[in-house]
This record gives sequence, structure tokens and C-alpha cells, in this order.
Amino acid sequence: MDKIENIPIKTEEPFYSFHAFLFPFEWQDEEVPQRATLEDKNKLETVLKLMGSGGHWQRRSSWEKPTSIVQYNEANYFYDFVRPVLYDTNDDNTLQAHYYHKTPQNDTEYVIRLSGGREFRLEVDDIVVSFYKMGVGVLALHLYNRRQDQSSPADILAINQYGRRLYPPFLGAPMDKLGTQEFFEYDDWAASLGTPQYDQIPASIHIETKGNVWAKEEYLAYYKAPDLEEEPGLIQQLLPANVSKRLKLNPVLDDRMFVLCWYGHDAISSRLQKEYLTDTWWHQLIFVDAGKFISTEEDEMLKRQLKDHSYERWCKKGTFYGTSRYSFVCVTKKISSEFFSRILSYHMQTVYYKIVLLCLVQRACLMRFSAEVTDISRMKARERQLGRKVSSLYKQYLRFVNRIYFREVTAQEQGIELYDLIQSRMRLADHVKDLEGEIEELHNYVSMLEEENRNDKLDLLTYIGAFFVVPSFIATYLALFGEFSKTSELLPIAFICLGSSVIAYLIIRTKGIARWVFIVLLLILMGYVTFIFPNQ
Repeated sequence: MDKIENIPIKTEEPFYSFHAFLFPFEWQDEEVPQRATLEDKNKLETVLKLMGSGGHWQRRSSWEKPTSIVQYNEANYFYDFVRPVLYDTNDDNTLQAHYYHKTPQNDTEYVIRLSGGREFRLEVDDIVVSFYKMGVGVLALHLYNRRQDQSSPADILAINQYGRRLYPPFLGAPMDKLGTQEFFEYDDWAASLGTPQYDQIPASIHIETKGNVWAKEEYLAYYKAPDLEEEPGLIQQLLPANVSKRLKLNPVLDDRMFVLCWYGHDAISSRLQKEYLTDTWWHQLIFVDAGKFISTEEDEMLKRQLKDHSYERWCKKGTFYGTSRYSFVCVTKKISSEFFSRILSYHMQTVYYKIVLLCLVQRACLMRFSAEVTDISRMKARERQLGRKVSSLYKQYLRFVNRIYFREVTAQEQGIELYDLIQSRMRLADHVKDLEGEIEELHNYVSMLEEENRNDKLDLLTYIGAFFVVPSFIATYLALFGEFSKTSELLPIAFICLGSSVIAYLIIRTKGIARWVFIVLLLILMGYVTFIFPNQ
């Protein structure tokens, strides 16, 4: 690692970096049966009731009428049809319920403690969460790095890498047992704490206000198998207790949160200007690696990845953007060095954060719908709820396509290009196309089942007609000749009617020569009833 990457910034800055950790999730009401429709499992009314009872959370209304310059600039940046996805309109047609945590500003810190004892302390600017009608949501922590002693390039990598953790990654197993059955049965959770995999996670993360810790996750305390169905402990502690009890939250990503980061550093900015395509620190920042670890060691692949994941419009000014499936980062000059850096750091916290948020909501919706498709595909063909679940899914999908999944969100050229870049890295267009095909196939399958059901009902009506239409004609015809007035004729008439019913049924059920045989028999019977029987 170069010397420059270990040296903190020497000048005093308003803040040295900005970090936002975003936790996209799926949610559903646990008290609603699993076989219920998507709409029934994800009612915003339930969220409003649960979040309203959480004393530390307050609903944040729409910015339809901005009350500050920042609010105006942000809302005006987006097309008017995009704003309902980004802001809680607080009416019956709202797509989301948006809340912020009432933490005291300037007094609350997000503390990342490493296993070696090093701590990173970030000032909590805001904690917000949005629940959407489609059964998805995003919780975000907005953090300022104001400490000069944690402002080096290596520190920024560490903050992003360790600060985004929710669960442990792959736990360690004894390599000396590799090749034996004992390796696969190894279950000493406490011993795995000292393995190299634990270099990738912090010892703990906690949130404190004036030294009072009110949310904490201990990552080196997994002395038993973690519950894969359990929500992350830190998220559980942030949300009201009744939300965790009533709503089931499933992460959309893996064991980490999405990272949004702005960093101002003159030397790094200048170095990237010369050759960003070979800069391993830049690769680590984009792909959220830290220390000596870099996830791509092959030179040509490194260049290809950096080319595909970087946005170079302002590279001559030393400004670089990078994005991956779980990060969106920006490097500029220091705030004190260039006014342009102030603007971009502010944009990263507002308009670009909103673009990232929108893409994460889109991604979460696609995952939610795919899970619903899988759930529906497991249902039996004759289950009564099948049609309703497919109809509800299709309705939600149409709402998603028309109100959330946009080809373009702003008229600003750079915003268009960055939105396209983020979407392409998340492969959202491909996922939408695949999901559309899955839902279409599911709709066709249900339509086929409904068609078969209708045909079964029509067959039943046909059989009923076969049993009663021909005998009814015979009975009506014979009644005209007064045959029913002769007691001696009642039994033969009954046999004639029953015989005609059986023959008519066999005509419907058989095919080929057998059908023609029964048709001839029915014609003979009808001829007998018409011309011979009444004259006996």
C-alpha cells in the first residue's frame, strides 16, 4: 500500500467524507396468512399504525412545498412524475410511508470498533426509513466523518468495509481437516472467531448519544449458529419493537448494506487523473474492499472493471464517480481546495442519494416479485387463492412499471448518465425483462387452468343435457298422444327415456366408429318412438 494512503488529510475540513449505509429489505405482515395476496400482506395502514406507536420515529411529509433551498433544489431536480416515489405524499395514493429517527443532531455517533481496538466515530446526520406498498423498504444511515485522525484513504476504505456489515460473512473452518468428513461436520462456533474471515467484520457497531449506547451489534459473539431468518440485530434495535414483532424483514442484498460515499482528497484525486484504470485503491473504493485485499488481481480484468464501473465526465477536474451492485462512490478535491467539491459533496447527499435510493427500491421490488412468483408456483393447481394471488401480483407489477421503474428521472444530463450507469451495474433492465417473462408465463398458466375449469363446467352441462334433453323430447312427444294416461305404458316409456339418456351420453363420450354406432341406435330409437310406439 502506498504511503499516501495511510496519511490523514493535513488541513482542517468541515468534514472529510460522507457515508450513507442503505439497508434495502422486503417486508410483510406476519399476522396475514402466507397464502394471502401480495396486497393483503403489505398494507401501508399496518405500517402507519406500528410506526406511529414508536416514540423515536416521526413521519416526514412530502416536499411538494419545499421549505428550504436544499429541499427546493432536490425536488426540482427530478421530473414531477418521479417525486411520488422519492417523497411521502401523505395522502391515500401515496406509494410509501417515510419516517426519520429523532436522534439529537451533533450528539449522536455511529461507532465502528475493530477487533484490534481501533475505533471509527462518525456523526449521525439522519436515520430514515421508507416502507413501500409493494412490500419493500429502505433504511438509511447518513453519516459525516469529521475526525481528522480517520481521514486517510485507508481509513475511508475501512469505514465503508466494516461499517456496512449486518451479519458475519462466511465463518471459518479448520483447513487442517479439509478432505475429511469431520470438516463438513465441524460446529465449534467459538473457535471460528479467530479465523481470517473475521478480519472482514468489525468487533462491534453501536450508536450512542452523548456516550449512551442505545443500539449495538456484537459481531464476534456468534457462539452458536446464526438464525438465517432473523433480522439484523442493529436494524431490530433501530425500529420500534412492535415493528420487529409484527413485520418480517428480509435483506435484499446479502450480509452487507449498500454504500454511498463522497471523499475529498487532493493527492488521490490527482493520482486518479493520471491513470485511474490501474489504481487499486480506486478499485477497492468501488468494490468496498479494505486493507491489502483486492477482489481483482488480474491486470486486464482490473482495467476492464474500472472502465465499466467508472464515470469520467469530470476527470480533468479530478472528479471520479464509481458504482457497483452495492456501492456508489465519488472522489473529488478537498472541500477547502475547490468550490466545485462543495457542490458535489452536497449533490451526493441529496440528488445522487435519491437516484441510488430509487434504484434500490426498484431492485427490491424485483426481488419481492420474484419471491412471490416462486411462492405462487408452489401452489396446487386447484387452490382457490391461485387466481387472486396472480391477479394481485400482476396489479402490483403494473404499478411498479408505471410508477416506479422509469427510463429517465431527470432532464439533467449528468443525472441521466449516472442513473443509466447505476441501473446497468445492478442489471435492472435485464431483471425487469426476466420478471415480465415469468409473470407472463404464470398468467398464461393460470389462464390455462381457468380455461380447463370452464371446459369442465361446460362438459358437466353437456352431460346433464345429454341425460335430459332427449328424454324430455320423447316424453313431450308421447304426451301429445296421451301415452302417459295408459298405466300399462308407463314402464316402457321409462325404459325408453333411460335408454335414450344412456345412448346420448355414450355419443358424447365415445369417438370414431363407436360414436356412429350409438348415433344410429339413437336414430332407430327415435324412429321407433315417433312412428311405431304410439300406434301400438
